[in-house]
Amino acid sequence: MKKGPVIAIIAVLALLASFFGYRSWQDKMNRDLAEQRATAVETSKAEAEQRAAAEAEAARLAQEKARLDAEENARKAAELQAQQAALDAEKQKADEAAREAAEEKDRLEKAKAAADQQAAELTAERQKAEAEADAARQAAQQKLAELDRQKQEMADREAARLAALQHQQELESQVHMRELLGHAVYPNDFKYREHYYLGIEMINNEIQSENDANKKAPPLK
Repeated sequence: MKKGPVIAIIAVLALLASFFGYRSWQDKMNRDLAEQRATAVETSKAEAEQRAAAEAEAARLAQEKARLDAEENARKAAELQAQQAALDAEKQKADEAAREAAEEKDRLEKAKAAADQQAAELTAERQKAEAEADAARQAAQQKLAELDRQKQEMADREAARLAALQHQQELESQVHMRELLGHAVYPNDFKYREHYYLGIEMINNEIQSENDANKKAPPLK
């Protein structure tokens, strides 16, 4: 058998084997590449879905945070508004209390001034009344002293008159009948009134007794 054809057949077989081996490798590579591409697409799709889900979750969280922040801000704003309203109410109450206190202070000051003025007027009136009372008391004392002096002078004059009259009557009794004494009329407050009347009565009794005796005695020569 000749080597030439055999070598040629072997070479052809080797070429065919190489060709089909390359085709097999190429198909495998294409399948692997297709699988890799499909895997990459699936991976990219999953990543896209994950990113979309993450973005959606982030958006939801951001929206929820914004809602919570808005609610918190609204709550804080309401609290601040309530606190401001309470502060305004307290300030209004404090202003009203201060106004009422100022009015009460003004009223008390006016009342005190009126009371002081009234007290001063009452003090002046009391001092005036006391001065008038003292003056009236002194005037009354002076008047009483003057009345006592006048009464004493009258009593002294009357005593002197009575003494002179009694002496004259004693002289006249030796010659003729004596007349009974009259008496002056004194007011009830004259302190010597009773003594005076009693003295006149005693003297008149004595005169009457002497007259009675003279009627019985012989006339003097």
